[in-house]
Amino acid sequence: MSRQPNRGVGYCQNAECDDYAKGVFLLNHGGNFACPECRHTGRIERERGFYTGNSHLFREVRVEYNFDPVRQIYRDVAIIQDVSLWEESNTYTLQSPLVRTEKRALKVAEAILANLNRGPLPLDRNEIPNASESVISFDDPTDEFQRKLKMLASEWEMSGLRSS
Repeated sequence: MSRQPNRGVGYCQNAECDDYAKGVFLLNHGGNFACPECRHTGRIERERGFYTGNSHLFREVRVEYNFDPVRQIYRDVAIIQDVSLWEESNTYTLQSPLVRTEKRALKVAEAILANLNRGPLPLDRNEIPNASESVISFDDPTDEFQRKLKMLASEWEMSGLRSS
């Protein structure tokens, strides 16, 4: 699993500012956040993920989304399950201030679930797995197509789904 960049949203906490509670996207940002409008110190809500369980499989992914910066809570949760997996499994949770809609939350959850079971477990329980898809095109030159198939086969051999 490749680790995603450190992403988050900075929020102004000055109630008198025009940008109060409006989000500013932050990528690989460290330290403090200062509102670009009023320059007061604000709050950073970072995207984070974790999983529970001790299995080699993931059956469920939860995406907590629609962050409320005033109450500092996630208002909604989207849940995707692979009901074909009956044995003991893990649940992965992503808390993301970047996701605002149910449609997007479900797409993110689906991509994460597919990638979690495609390869070995993340080494770190707090790692955010890659949510990008692998694309293999039949239009690729033969040698490139074969290389991509070998990479995919290698991933599948390490997959938790292999033993189920």
